[in-house]
Amino acid sequence: MLMTDTAAVAISVVIPIYNVEKFLPRCLDSVIKQTFSNIEIICINDGSTDKSGAVLAKFAANDARFRIITQENQGLSASRNNGLEVASGNYVFFLDADDYLHPQTLEIFYQTALKSECPVVISQDFCKLGKDRLNTKNYQSENVPFEICKKPLPDLYKHRLVSAVVWNKLYRISALRRFRFIEGIYFEDWPFTTCVFSNIDKFALIKEKLYMYNTTSPSIVRSSFSIKKIHDYIRGIRHIYNYFTAQEKAAQWEIVRKKRVSRSLKMVLSKIFKNADNRDDLEAYFKQEYLKLRDEGIISFGDLTFKSKIRLLRLMWHQRKK
Repeated sequence: MLMTDTAAVAISVVIPIYNVEKFLPRCLDSVIKQTFSNIEIICINDGSTDKSGAVLAKFAANDARFRIITQENQGLSASRNNGLEVASGNYVFFLDADDYLHPQTLEIFYQTALKSECPVVISQDFCKLGKDRLNTKNYQSENVPFEICKKPLPDLYKHRLVSAVVWNKLYRISALRRFRFIEGIYFEDWPFTTCVFSNIDKFALIKEKLYMYNTTSPSIVRSSFSIKKIHDYIRGIRHIYNYFTAQEKAAQWEIVRKKRVSRSLKMVLSKIFKNADNRDDLEAYFKQEYLKLRDEGIISFGDLTFKSKIRLLRLMWHQRKK
């Protein structure tokens, strides 16, 4: 196993856990078997009611690198924030408990971070479990090619596959000190990454599938759409607008508004039009919130794609007739 030449922890792996006993052993096994061993494994048991706690205890009994936080259920954002509060590594890696890693993931990320001197390293792609062939390559970690992107926000949005998620990135901990996840909302990833990437000068991009993403597990993204989810998208938009306004980053906000906020609106409209159960209620709530954002100058109709504009106009017309 690859170690660093210092006794300090190199990477803190933060794993929020809630009722994932079916997938958790595979996840934790992939972490303890990483070829890079100078890590701490911070597991936040977020009030699990299944046997996740027992699985954690079994792994922790055999590996001193585990740090277990047990809390009442607070949600994914709070769990990640609590993990960040205790992280002692020079870098942080977020891992979802139903996913797992290629054996050399952390080694490759860490070597790339050192070579590139970038505060964030990303793998551009990831294996979708149940859809893709698993990555079984054996790498020479110091020779894995990477690209340095020197316009963080535009370059992040250019690679749309990875723009929102936090779990395929290695962060220098100093790049995260000012930021935390919005608690109590769905879709907390994209406001967090947007703010972080507005505050760095470059990132390294690896074009390898090093993260194994579980498409077979129930998740927030794949569950039914709701007014709560529209509310949380809107809250994310307001959060980043307030951040960029307070930081007087008008040029960056224009990029985010055109490239990322418009994408969030596109996703909401798409979900509404695909929802047959409570579409009228979703439309009415979205219309109300959209008009507020528009009147406050936070969003622009002109930023939307052609398809989103058509959907929005149809929604407005449908609600007008009610």
